[in-house]
Amino acid sequence: MKITICNSTKFHTLASKTKEELEKLGHEAMMHPLECEFRGKRTHVIEQYNARQTQWNEELANLKEFFMREHFDKIKVSDAVLILNVDKDGKKNYIGGNTFLEMGFAFGLGKKVFMLNPVNEELPYAEEIKGMRPIIINGDLSKVR
Repeated sequence: MKITICNSTKFHTLASKTKEELEKLGHEAMMHPLECEFRGKRTHVIEQYNARQTQWNEELANLKEFFMREHFDKIKVSDAVLILNVDKDGKKNYIGGNTFLEMGFAFGLGKKVFMLNPVNEELPYAEEIKGMRPIIINGDLSKVR
């Protein structure tokens, strides 16, 4: 199965490990890259995202759009997405705005939606997540089928 991993940028290390584990299970896994060629130069996503906290500008808006479209293209050619919803900043099983958007995009395309952990009922969009009928794997990647 071809799977796109969706997660908060903060969980890039977990995404890399998950990609390796999925590939050991025979899947083709894709994830959001930390480094990519953008307008002829190498960019480092985390540094760019951290910079936005002090200076959101047109270049960062272009970078964000570029990465969103790149990730959507991966979702389009995938059979499924795997949402890495783990604890972040005291929030259990966190799903941020961009990951929620990717999840909805996959759902709209008729892709399977897997979630690493159960839905956090405190999220303001918990009902929308549950409406997408995600397959909760409770950390067991062997359930991705």
